[in-house]
Amino acid sequence: MQLIVKLAQEVEALKVIIPAEEELGQTGLQTLCFLTHAAQADFIAPDAMAKLRQKNPGAVRMAEEDKGWRQTTATAWAGRAARLLSPAAARHCAAARERVYLRTADLARWAPRPGIEQSSYTSAVTPFPAHTLLSDSPDGKPAVAPCVAEPDPAKECMCHTEVCVNWYPCGLKYCKGKPQGGLSYRCGIKTCRRCYRYHYYVRRRDACMAYT
Repeated sequence: MQLIVKLAQEVEALKVIIPAEEELGQTGLQTLCFLTHAAQADFIAPDAMAKLRQKNPGAVRMAEEDKGWRQTTATAWAGRAARLLSPAAARHCAAARERVYLRTADLARWAPRPGIEQSSYTSAVTPFPAHTLLSDSPDGKPAVAPCVAEPDPAKECMCHTEVCVNWYPCGLKYCKGKPQGGLSYRCGIKTCRRCYRYHYYVRRRDACMAYT
């Protein structure tokens, strides 16, 4: 299950809930949350969202536009930065607890909220260990193996998970006016589909319930 919200401050928060696979010895649920920068053009005006209604909630809907894949490699645990960036993001990601991830490069792209220094964002995150993103050999192999290639459940690795949001409101829809007028007018909400591929560090392979 995945829940995506676009929030103020150009923050996109995607929450992923992963059920356990009993055949792999897993139990319970795992909740992850990924915070990424989203351009202002990706946001829908609040007044338009307030008017959004779904007449038949049980209907299977098809997106009008497929936005393809977006790949993100997280470099840090968000820590207190989620609350500093957006209280709404912190609430959305609360169930993920310490499994809230972001890219430190995005911190510079988020404008500080009133009364908060830009440096507060950086000091609030916990970067992944430095060696996780470095190559330790001439052939370019990463220092930390992908979880799918790590046989030892107690060793660190890079987890990989893929999720698709098959239908979500992604913009305003404009229709052409009558021939005599010729002007376009707002006539609804455009819907999109997007898939996400996330890479992130885990201290133990058995903490990667989503590895593929």
